[in-house]
Amino acid sequence: MLKGLFKNKLINMMIILLIAVTLLGVVAFVLWQTYLKPAPAAKSDQQEIQQMSATEFQKVTFETDEIRTNLIDGKLILAKFAIQAENEKTRQELELRKPQVIHIIITTLSSMKPEDIQGAGGIAKMEDAIKKGLNPLLTEGKVLKVITTHKIIDM
Repeated sequence: MLKGLFKNKLINMMIILLIAVTLLGVVAFVLWQTYLKPAPAAKSDQQEIQQMSATEFQKVTFETDEIRTNLIDGKLILAKFAIQAENEKTRQELELRKPQVIHIIITTLSSMKPEDIQGAGGIAKMEDAIKKGLNPLLTEGKVLKVITTHKIIDM
């Protein structure tokens, strides 16, 4: 009975297609499970920020001095930031690395145009870029949020 089954070209093609579709489905499922599936609901940075009291916030926040630098087009920016760390130990590390923190902020700002940091969306992008620059610097903990407390651009 099986000998006759493999002689029919149409049945052979159907079996091959069925096997191919099954393999594609398995591969897609494995890729989805490993790469595309959202991470389990861990405590997000935003939840951590919102659940913090004012006293706790003050303990984990590092404030920069006023920073002056030129933007990419030569215009002057004067800015000040409050950097919210994950914990007090991370804030202390930020304070100890103050020259490196300021360097990262200046480097980040120097690569931007005034249009890049205008409005709420621009400020958010600038803060996110600074946060991404600071996190690799830290050996323990991370920066949860960068808050712009002062910003003037000399147009």
